[in-house]
Amino acid sequence: MDKKIILYIIIGLVILGLLVMTFFPGIILAWTDSSKTGTGKCNPAPGYTEEAWKEHMGHHPNIYKDCL
Repeated sequence: MDKKIILYIIIGLVILGLLVMTFFPGIILAWTDSSKTGTGKCNPAPGYTEEAWKEHMGHHPNIYKDCL
């Protein structure tokens, strides 16, 4: 019985993770960019146009305050 509960918890966490990644696909970029320093984080990430990247940075002013 305990193994079923653990399995359900793991499956629930995987589904929750997939839902978060579906609705917030830029969260990984924001997370990895928060540790970058200098102008490297100001350059557009692969798959972003310059305009889209500026919009993305505008959503995270605490991370990209040096770029805005």
